[in-house]
Amino acid sequence: MSKQPTKRNLRKILLRRFEGQFDLTRLDYNRRSKPAKGAAKAIGALFAGLVYMAGFGLAYYSWGQGRIDTELLNKLSFIFMIPASIIGLFAFLLSGSRREFPIREDIRAHVSAVEGETGILWRYEPLLKQMDLKKIDIEGLIEASHEGRLIKMAPEDICATLHALYERLSNNSTQTNSDTLEAIENNFTDKAEAA
Repeated sequence: MSKQPTKRNLRKILLRRFEGQFDLTRLDYNRRSKPAKGAAKAIGALFAGLVYMAGFGLAYYSWGQGRIDTELLNKLSFIFMIPASIIGLFAFLLSGSRREFPIREDIRAHVSAVEGETGILWRYEPLLKQMDLKKIDIEGLIEASHEGRLIKMAPEDICATLHALYERLSNNSTQTNSDTLEAIENNFTDKAEAA
């Protein structure tokens, strides 16, 4: 009977500590980068359209002057789609990268300030190892946090991991047992005793 309230109290302590350490609004990479991705798509489409219209306009002018026949005009209208698509894709990638760079740097600055030299994320290792996040190298993130180099990891992976971790801590399910919570708390208290 007395174990369940202790588990709840420990979960609340860990959750408050987590909320005090990480600003989840600032670490919401998908929400923050969505406008940048939309603008990058518009820039890519604009550049692709301009290149295609310039090529097609030149071919149409030549056809109007009688320098090329209708069959060549039809072929050129399809051929100009290739460079237009390539330039549009390049413009999309470049614009997206430039627009997302400040967001990524802000996330790195926040993670760097929270993690410090000793790391924080690795202290949640017992719970992180129970989580299954597709396409995210949890072991790599834990190791990087432990070595003080988490900021070198992909910001979108860090953000997704932290949001999933918060979800798991705030979810009062039976998946997270008291041994896991105690192991996390021990990771923090060992740090305080060592200091």
